[in-house]
Amino acid sequence: MNLTFQHLPFEKIADMAENRLAKAERAAAEAHVSGCSRCSEQLARVERTINLMRTDEATDAPRGVLASVMNMFRSRAVESEPSLVRRVLAALNFDSTTLAPVYGVRSGQATARQMLYSAGENDVDVRVQPAGESWVVSGQVLGECDGGSVELEDGAALVVAAELNELCEFTLPAVPSGSYKLRLRLNDVEVEIPELQLKA
Repeated sequence: MNLTFQHLPFEKIADMAENRLAKAERAAAEAHVSGCSRCSEQLARVERTINLMRTDEATDAPRGVLASVMNMFRSRAVESEPSLVRRVLAALNFDSTTLAPVYGVRSGQATARQMLYSAGENDVDVRVQPAGESWVVSGQVLGECDGGSVELEDGAALVVAAELNELCEFTLPAVPSGSYKLRLRLNDVEVEIPELQLKA
């Protein structure tokens, strides 16, 4: 592959940010990034995101408070007029559980899982990590994003929700093991990940 005339795929940039490339492959990617402002900016964004996720020490609001707030908004949503929202079903492109173990820096994170979904003009990076007997779902919308919200449903019932921050990242409160549906609302687009399994 000629890296001079072609942008690096997101998967390679993510591997580069997490230092997972072989020495020769990393040298070629670094040479490309040094001369390509687009790939350089994307690498910087991914590195910032990874750093924020690793250093996040935010405390979740109590579950009862979250449920009360979500019930207030749910009743308003039922009363509002239907809007023209384009629904997109996300397709899984990458799942870290399919990779062979990597020893060294990442070997302590064997229980964490990373998935990359394609959803129309956007990609969605989803990370799932155990927190005691519960699971924390976090991630980021990649591509054009002006904010929005994320919801995790158990069957037809809303379990937890969160707003995207200025970098289009999200972290949902911890939930029990089970099968969930993840829905992202981005302006006039609704992205759905229909089956997200949270289990060991």
